[in-house]
Amino acid sequence: MSDLTTLHDAITATLSAAMPKVLHVEAFPELDSKVRTPALLYGLTDMSPGTDRGEGKTALVGRFQSCILIDADRPKASLQAAILAAQMTVALKDQMWGLEFVTGPPEHIHAQPEAPTKELEQFVMWSVQWVQNFELGELVWLWPDEPPGSLVFDIEPGDGPVNPEDL
Repeated sequence: MSDLTTLHDAITATLSAAMPKVLHVEAFPELDSKVRTPALLYGLTDMSPGTDRGEGKTALVGRFQSCILIDADRPKASLQAAILAAQMTVALKDQMWGLEFVTGPPEHIHAQPEAPTKELEQFVMWSVQWVQNFELGELVWLWPDEPPGSLVFDIEPGDGPVNPEDL
């Protein structure tokens, strides 16, 4: 199993236990998947080099972002979303997720309300972001090998493998 998968699984388990009113906690949710609300969707959004401890692993600083969704028609939905964001902020404090390769607790924790996109306008949204240091060893690809894809560039019509008359 990949360390990144292990990290996300540990975050999901910890936040699910710390926030029992949230019905759906998921990392990297699939598009068009069904989500029960209140929901907390999150994931690693970017990484940069961290301070290497010289133990053979690569030190990284990861930025995580989460989205808390509450149905807008619930009573005091905005307050409910704010309370869940505060609860998540508390759950992040000093959190190392029980993993040896996590080298520091969350830093730069920030929570704020978000304007929902048109697709999510039925929800009140809050985001919670944080930065966390961790180390990765050898990465493991968890999916089966697939044949390579192809990309065709056609600079001028008629010069490449695709001609206008082929369309």
